Amino acid sequence: MLKSYTLKIFANKGKKDKIDNLLNFWREEVNKKIDIFWPFEKIKGPYCPTEYALGGRLVRDASTKAWQIVKGAKKKKQEKPIFKGQEIDLNSASISFIDFQTKEFDFWVRVTHLEKNKRLILPCKKTGIFNKALEVGKLKNSAKIIKKKANLYLQIFVEMPEKEKTATNLIGIDVGLNNAVATSDGMFYGQDIKDLRIKTKHRKYEGLSASKQTLNRVAKELVNVYPDTNFVVEDLLFKGKKKRSREFRRRNNNWAYRHLSIKLVEHGQLEGFRVQYVEPAYSSQTCPICSFVDKANRVGDNFCCKKCEYSNHSDTVGAINLSLRGRVAWEHFVPTTKGGWQRPTGCPP
Repeated sequence: MLKSYTLKIFANKGKKDKIDNLLNFWREEVNKKIDIFWPFEKIKGPYCPTEYALGGRLVRDASTKAWQIVKGAKKKKQEKPIFKGQEIDLNSASISFIDFQTKEFDFWVRVTHLEKNKRLILPCKKTGIFNKALEVGKLKNSAKIIKKKANLYLQIFVEMPEKEKTATNLIGIDVGLNNAVATSDGMFYGQDIKDLRIKTKHRKYEGLSASKQTLNRVAKELVNVYPDTNFVVEDLLFKGKKKRSREFRRRNNNWAYRHLSIKLVEHGQLEGFRVQYVEPAYSSQTCPICSFVDKANRVGDNFCCKKCEYSNHSDTVGAINLSLRGRVAWEHFVPTTKGGWQRPTGCPP
């Protein structure tokens, strides 16, 4: 599993100017190659044809970046893209790391720039979380230099070993608008996220929003509270206008409904548990005791079965039903492209 970490680059004015020139060159070169590649009918493979990548390692890397951008845009049937990023991708031929410590800095990078046969040496400071990652993982010899306002950052990657999937317990996780997380054992987490989303709705973030940061904390809390446990989540899509009013979409367009499951998948790869995606339909309208399904079973946060009179919080009921669906036909679950697990359509219950 590849994890990224961000270190601040402490560069003087002369080095900042050289990095600015490098970023401008990279952006212009990427857009130049986008113009060339966009008329192509077939965009296949990770790399562009060799004849379009001649001119040095920076030109080659920019050509690869442009090829990938065009490939992604054509796959999604988007309009011709324009690269506006204040960043540059550096591979093993363009960057190297120096683990050398001075009084102020403990991590240095040597990068290619526009002066021929010369390298630019940039000082950084390690973070505590990055040091912990290096204790168990392997540093990848590639990185990104990113400019945010007047500051420069190094995005660096560490290959973390994945643990064997050994978890045996199972718990359902219902992600909601009012309660961020309800579990199948009746617990609630992240109750403050709804107010946080409302307060920060129009705030712009350079990195993760406040609500996503809170979901990161909730994911870590769930992993600590439920060790040796697989999590069952909704395979939820929150796109389109079907059955959702304009007011609903306006109020909740910053609802990061998949962020929690994505973070759980990342934790699971490191801790040895699985995240199972199951069909969410009617999970909060179905009685987990007698399986009776009726829209009238749920009224707001209250669930009361019209058949057997079982009652509980509706989000808890949803989580219970998810856990039950996760337990059924476990042997049919297969890995997904999201990193979690799901049961293929049409397999036996």
